Amino acid sequence: MKIAIDIGGTFIKAGVIDSEQNLYSYQKVKTPNNKDRGIVKEVIRIIETYKQEFNLNNPDVGISTAGVVDSKKGEITYAGPTIPYYNGTNFKKALTDIAGNVEINNDVSSALLGELIDYNTDVKSIFLLTIGTGIGGAYYEDKLLEGKQYRACEIGYLLYDKNTGKTYEDRGSTTALKTSIQEQYKEVITVEKLFNKAHANDEKAMKILKEWANHVAEGIAQIQIMFDPELILIGGGISKQEERLIGLIEPFIDDYLPENYGHAIIETTSKGNDSALYGAVSTFYN
Repeated sequence: MKIAIDIGGTFIKAGVIDSEQNLYSYQKVKTPNNKDRGIVKEVIRIIETYKQEFNLNNPDVGISTAGVVDSKKGEITYAGPTIPYYNGTNFKKALTDIAGNVEINNDVSSALLGELIDYNTDVKSIFLLTIGTGIGGAYYEDKLLEGKQYRACEIGYLLYDKNTGKTYEDRGSTTALKTSIQEQYKEVITVEKLFNKAHANDEKAMKILKEWANHVAEGIAQIQIMFDPELILIGGGISKQEERLIGLIEPFIDDYLPENYGHAIIETTSKGNDSALYGAVSTFYN
C-alpha cells in the first residue's frame, strides 16, 4: 500500500493505492495558504491519518504537484503565482521522519506516468497535453523527459504573439474558452453546456468552440513536429468530452503541418483528473 498525494493550486487530493491499482480512502481538501508551510503541514496530516487507518509503518509516499520540480532533490524550484510561497519547499527533507521512500514529480509528468499503466509496452512514445486553467505537457520515451532545469515540455509558453502578448495557453486553455463564452453569452454557460449546445447544432456555440479548437490544434502541430510521438493524450477536466473533443480539434491539426506530414493518434486520458494520483506511486510498483 502506497500513499499518493496530488497538490494543486486549489485542492490537494490523496488516497492509498495498492499493487492492483485499487484506490482507497480518497480525499480532497482545499490547498492551504503556504505562507507558514501550510501545504507541508497538510501533507504530514494526510500521511499520519493514512498510517493510522491502514496500520502503515514508514510508508512509501508519492507526490504529484503543480510547479517545476527537481525530482532528485524532491524540491519545488519554481511555482510562479500558482501557489504563493511554494518555491524551495523540499518534501524529501520534510517527510524524513514519517515516511520511507518519497518520490515527487510535476503534476503533468505524474499524470502521464499514471496513464502509462494502461498502455501496452508496444507504445514507446507518448505526449500528454493537459488543458485546464493553463496548459501543461509531459513526454515519455523510455523515461520522462525532464530537462536540465526540470522545465522540459512547458508548452503553454509556446506560440507567443508579440502583438497581443498572449501565449499558447492564453489562447488554448479552458480559461481562454471560458472567457470567450462570457463575452458571447449574457447567461451563465459552462464548458459542458457549451459542448451540448454545439452538439445540438447551436451556431454560436459551434463558432466559439471551433475558434478555440483551432488554437489548441496549432499547439498540437508543434508537439508533433518537435517530438514525433506515437500517441498524444489530452487530459484535464475537458477530456471528459472524449470523442466530441477529439472530433472538434483533429480536423484543424493538418492546417499547421506541412502537406502530407501526418500526426500521432489523438486520444483523451483514461483516468481523467485522477491520473496524477496513480502516477505519483507508479514507480514504486515497477
